[in-house]
Amino acid sequence: MTRVHVSRERNSTLVKKKKAVALRQHGCLACEVCGFDFLQTYGERGREFIECHHTLPISSLGEHGKTNLKDLALVCSNCHRMIHARRPWWSIDDAKAALIGANGSRAQS
Repeated sequence: MTRVHVSRERNSTLVKKKKAVALRQHGCLACEVCGFDFLQTYGERGREFIECHHTLPISSLGEHGKTNLKDLALVCSNCHRMIHARRPWWSIDDAKAALIGANGSRAQS
């Protein structure tokens, strides 16, 4: 029996658009969970550096499904790893709630 593996590529153009929208709206690229800003912390090396999380898994979109800007969240590397640490994956709100609970206070926004 032969298995066919369908690979879905991530859309780098859409990620660039997501970053551009965030820069226009907020003036920075800060994590949507914890507020971490790579530029603020690392200087020029951190400019426009942030990860893009698919809030709807690509595998759930079907063969012809499309990812929209609203299906993406900008997150730091640590928050992204925590979201995907184990199943079920956390939503952005789940990650924020865990951070608030761990710190006993509100996360940066």
